[in-house]
Amino acid sequence: MLGRGRLFNVRFKVGDPNNKLTQALEAFELLLGASTALVRARAGRPALLAAYDDASDRLIDGLRGNGVGEEQLQSVHKAISRLRLAFEETNRS
Repeated sequence: MLGRGRLFNVRFKVGDPNNKLTQALEAFELLLGASTALVRARAGRPALLAAYDDASDRLIDGLRGNGVGEEQLQSVHKAISRLRLAFEETNRS
């Protein structure tokens, strides 16, 4: 059974709900949604930051479970953390 990623129109197998790559792609889509909402939001930022953190964790877990090396995971995690810090700094200004 083939499913369709909403954001990127990527085709991936949905038949295995334990597929870590599928979970990583879904988490990335959630992360982008939370990022977009954070950029636009004036209220509700704590909830959006929590959603961002959850999506980030899911993305890293999905990549880790799919054989991505620790060095690459650290690079992704660093980029995600920098983006979150930028959202926090935007909120202060």
